[in-house]
Amino acid sequence: MPFWSSESRALVVIGGVAAYHGFRPVAISWNDFRERWIPGLTRDELLAGINWSGSRAIGFDILPSDLARNVEALRNSALT
Repeated sequence: MPFWSSESRALVVIGGVAAYHGFRPVAISWNDFRERWIPGLTRDELLAGINWSGSRAIGFDILPSDLARNVEALRNSALT
């Protein structure tokens, strides 16, 4: 399941990859993502595709739990 860190990144893929034409990016708050999406991705045994790019929309795929841990670590380091 692809996710992008910014709307502009998502729009580049939507505009440049035929499989994504017509899609519309939707912002998800970190709280909703952490509380709803991470458990759902885990339950459905899906990986999170992070900032896919290029003409074939490829990139890094990670476990939802790893994504949550990494984002929380970044958020905590930004607070200190």
